[in-house]
Amino acid sequence: MIRAMVSIIAMQVAVTLGVAALFLLFGNVVSAKSALIGGAIAFIPGAFYALPVIRSRHGAADRLLRAHYVGEFGKLMLTVLLFGATFAWVKEISVLPLFADYIATLLVYWAALVMFSRI
Repeated sequence: MIRAMVSIIAMQVAVTLGVAALFLLFGNVVSAKSALIGGAIAFIPGAFYALPVIRSRHGAADRLLRAHYVGEFGKLMLTVLLFGATFAWVKEISVLPLFADYIATLLVYWAALVMFSRI
């Protein structure tokens, strides 16, 4: 379980960097920075979700379920907070790269489902 979670987060970081590199190559620095922020908004809450789940993996079933609820609630709140902070404090932002990398990074969850289901 830990290896799968770490693999997913590592893949999300790789996708974030790859999409940002494409925006830098075909766009400009503001687009690449916006893409990096969008990807970070996706993988930072995902890493936050993984922490309580990993810590309670050997506990009772009710404790593990509670950890999932806490992690998911925290992930949602952190995502809202990061988007709010981005739009409030980042002066030069390009919305298309931000959401493109955010969505691309979230698609890693679907790719992981396909990849890990074949193992």
